[in-house]
Amino acid sequence: MLLNRQIVKELRVKLQDIIKMDEFEITVGNASFDESEVTFKLNLRLKGAETREQRDLKTYAEMDKIDTAKIGEMRGEKYSLIGYKRTAKTRPYIVQNLHNDKEYIFTTAQAQQYFGLEV
Repeated sequence: MLLNRQIVKELRVKLQDIIKMDEFEITVGNASFDESEVTFKLNLRLKGAETREQRDLKTYAEMDKIDTAKIGEMRGEKYSLIGYKRTAKTRPYIVQNLHNDKEYIFTTAQAQQYFGLEV
């Protein structure tokens, strides 16, 4: 048997189902493979612990003078800051629409405009 994209997808789903632990949130991530070997990224995080994006939001929002608790309003809809991707150079802030739970990415300028600290 040779590995292909479909087989790797099925293996990923099986691994996600097999690896379960009560104290961890487990994610089987992206895979790299050739015809005879596959390598998956495996992420284990303590249940209830903050994600890296949530931790980074606190740090970078403070530097950018952004209020993480503020609810921003755009076009009649309410939004909340939920994370920061430090590898995203132009649009690092992750924002969630509170009406439909969709996530969007904002530039630092947009985050400052809608969630900036009141002076």
